[in-house]
Amino acid sequence: MEDYFDRIYEKTYRPLLRYAIVHLSDPLDAEDALQNVFIAFYRRIEARGHADILAPQLFLLKMLKREIIRNYAERSAHETSPLEDDTAAAPPSFEDAVEARVMASQVMDAARTLSKDTYRVFVLYYGFQLSVAEIAKEMKLGEEAVKSRLFRGRNAVRRLLANPNDH
Repeated sequence: MEDYFDRIYEKTYRPLLRYAIVHLSDPLDAEDALQNVFIAFYRRIEARGHADILAPQLFLLKMLKREIIRNYAERSAHETSPLEDDTAAAPPSFEDAVEARVMASQVMDAARTLSKDTYRVFVLYYGFQLSVAEIAKEMKLGEEAVKSRLFRGRNAVRRLLANPNDH
C-alpha cells in the first residue's frame, strides 16, 4: 500500500500542485489543500484499498477540486504567507548543495514579500518552468501582464537580497 501511495505521489504531486496554485489565490493555501488531499487519499487507500481506483490522477484531481471549493467556502478575511519552495536541485557536492539551498531559501523568503499574483507568476515561472504564454493562459492574463509581474518580482527580489534589512 505504501509503495502504491509513493508511486502515485511522485507521479501526481507537481501537476496537482500547479493546478492548485493556479486555482487558489494564495500559494500557501494551494500547498495546504494538496497536503489535505494526499492525507485523505492515504487514509482512503489504507481503509479500502486501491483496486477500485482506475485513474489515480483523475481521482486525486477530483479530490483536489473539492478541497479548493472547501477552501473558498472557509476562507476568512485574514492574509496568510505564500507557499514555501524546497524544490532546489541538488548540485554535485555537499557544500554546493548547502549553498544552493541557502540561496534558494533567501530568494523564496524575498519572493514571499511580493503581492500574491506576482508571487504566483514567480513560482510558476521559476518553480515549475512554465513559459510566459503558459502562465498567461493558466492565469487568464495577457502575456504582457505576466512579463510585467516577472520584471517587478525579479527587481523586488534583487533589491531585498541586496538589502536584507529592508524586509
